[in-house]
Amino acid sequence: MDVFEAIRWRRSVRKFAPRKIEREKVLQILEAARIAPSSSNRQTWHFVVIDDKSIIEQIPRQVAMGDKLIIKWLKDAPLVIAGCYTKAMTHYIAQLFGHENHLVDISIAMTHICLAATALGIGTCFVGWFHHKKLKKLLGIPNRYDIAVLLVLGYPADESTGQGIGGIAPRPRKALEKIVSYNRFGEKF
Repeated sequence: MDVFEAIRWRRSVRKFAPRKIEREKVLQILEAARIAPSSSNRQTWHFVVIDDKSIIEQIPRQVAMGDKLIIKWLKDAPLVIAGCYTKAMTHYIAQLFGHENHLVDISIAMTHICLAATALGIGTCFVGWFHHKKLKKLLGIPNRYDIAVLLVLGYPADESTGQGIGGIAPRPRKALEKIVSYNRFGEKF
């Protein structure tokens, strides 16, 4: 699958087959993150790969942000990756100018993971609503690191189709002319 197919086929999968992801595929997916670009090539990320069912089952109960935001479906996933980051001096300098390069870096790496997984037929779903302190404690993450996002992975419970991974139809997207400007904001491309 080429990258454009993976981009078009990727969906947020929340129903997973009871099948573990093979170790060699997990390593392929992590390699995609390892080779991602980063600000000043600092690579200040760290990925916590969680496949212990007892830990995964605790995530929705212990780190949800209130009763309304409990992500119950997560407990059925075979794998979760916590995308963590720390800041290098170049990140602090960039922040002086209003740039959050450390967040861009981890986002690029997590997107690489997401697209690599999709290309391998593995569904993914980003989770950004969680109680950071409780999750850091649960996963034993050192204080110098923060968690940017969780990526939930697994083989989709439903068969994939031309519509998308897990047979999930695409969601509506804005027209290109509504999101792109040329030279100056608001000028037509």
